[in-house]
Amino acid sequence: MFVMPQFAIPQMQSRIAVTILPQVSRLAGLMAGVALTLAAVFGGATPAFAQLTTPVGVDQLLATEQPAVVSNFPGTPYTTPCDPGSFAGCNLGAVTNLTFGAENNVVLNAVIAGGTRFEPATDLLPPVGLAQQIVFRRNTNVGLPNRQLLFFEQTTANATTLTLAPGQVGSIEEAMLSNIVNRGIDNVFNNVPEVAAGGTGQETANNIERIDYIITAPGISVPIADQGNVGFLILERGGNDAFKIAAITALDGAGNPAAYGPLIDVTTASWGASNDVQVASAVTRWDNLADLTPPLFRPSHLVNSQPVRGIFFPINSLVTAPDNANPIFGYSLFAVDVNGAGAQLVDFENVAIFPTTTTGANAVGGLDLIAGGFGLIRRTGAFSLVKRVTDLLGPANLPDFSQVLGTGSTIDLLRNNNLGQGQITIADPPVQTGNGIEYTIYLTNTDSTSVTGVVVCDQIPAGTTFNPDGYGAGLGIEAIASSSPPGPVVTYTSTADGDPGTFFAPGAALPAVCGANQNNGAVVVTVGPVNANQVGLIRFQTTVN
Repeated sequence: MFVMPQFAIPQMQSRIAVTILPQVSRLAGLMAGVALTLAAVFGGATPAFAQLTTPVGVDQLLATEQPAVVSNFPGTPYTTPCDPGSFAGCNLGAVTNLTFGAENNVVLNAVIAGGTRFEPATDLLPPVGLAQQIVFRRNTNVGLPNRQLLFFEQTTANATTLTLAPGQVGSIEEAMLSNIVNRGIDNVFNNVPEVAAGGTGQETANNIERIDYIITAPGISVPIADQGNVGFLILERGGNDAFKIAAITALDGAGNPAAYGPLIDVTTASWGASNDVQVASAVTRWDNLADLTPPLFRPSHLVNSQPVRGIFFPINSLVTAPDNANPIFGYSLFAVDVNGAGAQLVDFENVAIFPTTTTGANAVGGLDLIAGGFGLIRRTGAFSLVKRVTDLLGPANLPDFSQVLGTGSTIDLLRNNNLGQGQITIADPPVQTGNGIEYTIYLTNTDSTSVTGVVVCDQIPAGTTFNPDGYGAGLGIEAIASSSPPGPVVTYTSTADGDPGTFFAPGAALPAVCGANQNNGAVVVTVGPVNANQVGLIRFQTTVN
């Protein structure tokens, strides 16, 4: 069993600062050192992501379908070469009636990895969490075709008609910086010329040696404590290809990669097992980039239906604890036959490091990269504590405690269960000596798996005294056990008498979960398991000194 170390919940959800004025107390912010310990097994096997340092396969894709823009191209010629096994007679100058946008774009909104929801990290990297720039690096010295390939989900494919579900795009760069996952790049690292050109490779040779997802200066710096929760998403059709990845640790004056973190091998076993999006593909090519005659991408061959699979790479898995002094600037992808380190990875035209004999075979150069890899994503599903002031006992003209403040999946879960009411900041009415303050700690689990062994500790704010009789004689703690929908309100005594709640008096030794002792007492509640989508609360009162 994986046991998480004790840790305090994030500051934005853990502190309500209280400033004591003469005879008056004003409440502001979030308070008092709420801490928790999770002796936890997520989903029975997967540890919490706070300490994650290795890649994790994607379990589920959360996508919606949106109508695509229809583009019709009757009499479209096939590529040369093409695959007559897919399109009968295509080598004889045949044409097809090609339609893009015949059905829907499949738009990725989030993924579940290890039982946890991840969404684009919009607060860290505009626009909508995508890499700011993607560059396909080609070795122009070896005479290989400078073409572009894209595959699209196909819905009809016969001798005269080819209909593609998603809308068309103007380049592989445009496709790969979208969040549409029923299109992507076929055999991205294949650089062996096809047989028709005198080589031994497939008709998907495209001369790409490295793919750079570049985040421009100043790059990104993720706090060390959050580097298991933020990282990069890579998606592939089929989940059957190996590749290599390295973080970009420096840019040159032109904004190109100048240094790298370690080159990491990614095996075929690393892909997740998601089956939510299935793509039967038509591979298209734009062979002559100087030819702007529409459609730019024309039919080449078909690929049987395959699922879209993914891998989440936390920042920790690519570099060791980057900080403000050592930001990262995105990442690069490489074929499995690339062998080098540091500065060697910068020179993609060095054939000793980047071979020009990379075939499109599975697990070699055949990575079928899916559009919709958001670039930077963040964990959003989690066990969380949200603390609010829910009553003032004594003052008249009280503020409105019935509203649910904030946004996000945690707040939505509380709101949907009619919990989460309270205030974050109270300046009026001023709180007088002898007034009571009620605090409520709301518990939520927006993960898709259970959290077990939850213990919550909240130290009593300085300048106030715990009320041991807030909910009846000797009953100082009120609670709703974790449930969905919320269960009944129950009360716990303030003493250590076997119920889940205990008040530790000022000066008493506190459990380790409480952190540094502030010497004003603490409420400690053994919550137990919190299952997926469950909510609960812990409530107590203090009196202003």
